[in-house]
Amino acid sequence: MQAIVPRPDVAPLLQAGFVALAADADLPEGEVQRLAYRLKNATMLPFVLVATPAGEFLAGSSGAVDPAALVALLEEARG
Repeated sequence: MQAIVPRPDVAPLLQAGFVALAADADLPEGEVQRLAYRLKNATMLPFVLVATPAGEFLAGSSGAVDPAALVALLEEARG
């Protein structure tokens, strides 16, 4: 993810409507853990979770993410 987030095809989309955060997978906060349980077939790190400001799950993915897949996920979550 560290190589994908700053890319010129990803960063503007994130900056326009999202707040990115990282969480410890070994000791996730309660809200992060609750959102991760909503992710179907979540078997591999990293998890990418998209939620509303109120904490409602919108979309997510599990495993390696390429830039195009992340952009598609964010656009899907944005509606």
